[in-house]
Amino acid sequence: MFIKDLLEGSVSKIVIDEEVKIPESYYANTDILDLSKVKIKGILTYPSDDNLFLEIDCNGTMKISDSVTLDPINYPFSFKINENVYEKLENDQFTLDIINILWENIVLEIPIRYSEVTNYKNLTGDGWRVISEDDITNRSNNPFKDLLKEIEKE
Repeated sequence: MFIKDLLEGSVSKIVIDEEVKIPESYYANTDILDLSKVKIKGILTYPSDDNLFLEIDCNGTMKISDSVTLDPINYPFSFKINENVYEKLENDQFTLDIINILWENIVLEIPIRYSEVTNYKNLTGDGWRVISEDDITNRSNNPFKDLLKEIEKE
């Protein structure tokens, strides 16, 4: 982003309203399978020396693997950036790399675990099935009830 006019005082702020594509090389070795364009909207101001404030709202969608089924699913995210980005200016270039700033915040939005599965009864296989916490707490339906009896004897 070219910001020479802002730094020289020709304009008081830069209005930002665009969609930014994060290069695939940024998320190639992460849990993100794909990343849509990130919509950013806000302003960049330069109130005084050493203060370059970026105030933007960001939102987009990342494709990740479902924690239960491992199927690819869309995970919407949104966040706000309100920070002094003066240190991120490229030396004497009058440019600000907005992609690196966005990526630093997108990484924080990657969920550790996320699933769209609501009906665990359909998740079965040859000799296994997924159970819910309710199945475990309800002793009459607990698949581990025989094991629990043995533990209680000890």
